[in-house]
Parts: sequence; structure tokens; C-alpha cells
Amino acid sequence: MGNSTSSMFYLFVIVIVLYIVGASIYQAFLWFRKWQEKKRDEKFSMDNEENKE
Repeated sequence: MGNSTSSMFYLFVIVIVLYIVGASIYQAFLWFRKWQEKKRDEKFSMDNEENKE
């Protein structure tokens, strides 16, 4: 019985680690998309200012 308990513990640890890694990748993706959108908006507003003159 001791062997199955340790394997369940390892499974639990692996699931937690995969969850943390997946959540980190997702957050990085969201940050990158937000950063790209901000960069695009700045370029768009700069283009508009040049066209007004």
C-alpha cells in the first residue's frame, strides 16, 4: 500500500506543476497580446497626429 500512496503523491505533484506551467504560459501569452496591442495603438495615434498637421 505504501508504494501506491507515493505514486499518487507524484501524480498530484505532476498535476500541480503542469497547472502552474500552463497558467504561466497563458499569462505570458495574454501579456504579450496586450503589449502588442498597446504598441499598435501608439503607432496608430502617432500616425493620426502626423495626418492632422
